[in-house]
Amino acid sequence: MNKTFEFEFVHKDLYGVAIDVVKKFVAKELTRPILTYALHDKNGDILATNSHKAIHIKDIHGFKEQCLVNPKTHMLARGDFPDLYKVIGSDKHKKAITLNKEQLKLWLQIFKSINNTLKMMKSGTRNKAVKMILSDDSVAIEVTVDDENSFKTVLPTTELIKPEFDKITFSAEIMRDALEAHFKLNSEQLNIYFNGQMRPIILNDDVQVKTVVLPLRVY
Repeated sequence: MNKTFEFEFVHKDLYGVAIDVVKKFVAKELTRPILTYALHDKNGDILATNSHKAIHIKDIHGFKEQCLVNPKTHMLARGDFPDLYKVIGSDKHKKAITLNKEQLKLWLQIFKSINNTLKMMKSGTRNKAVKMILSDDSVAIEVTVDDENSFKTVLPTTELIKPEFDKITFSAEIMRDALEAHFKLNSEQLNIYFNGQMRPIILNDDVQVKTVVLPLRVY
């Protein structure tokens, strides 16, 4: 006699991809153990941060109650997670750059290449820092490998509204991770928001995925 078993999935289709992506956004060190976990909020959202970058993925999991999940070990826990909704809010940020899906893919390839170059050259550049140069009609990345070697790459955009500043510095590695998150989670379009040279850079597809990159202070 054949039996029919009914079951339903707890999480959305891309949950497995989301957990894999989140691994790069949680803390590696145990200085603040709770940051080695990703918050699964009761509204279905996932949030994670290591204090230098953050990610917010909307409506992706199916847990009925709030819990913490270690994306590397899949251990579950409970605790007081930082209020990332407030930290990564974008009310005062202004949209400056818009990328389509192909441009997002190209940006990711460029930042992967930059990151690999700095790694292979064993660059003395602290935190793999690169400088984004913004003009009225172009966005470029300036990379300094050492005292004698540097190069500049112009990045494609669909829309560009120059912010009030000309330059902002950040980690090429962290920007790569942010772009990779949007690419893997199928962001069709990506908007980049600024609120000053030393305020968080927000990358948002304005649908499901938001990532945050903290700029670096250059002395």
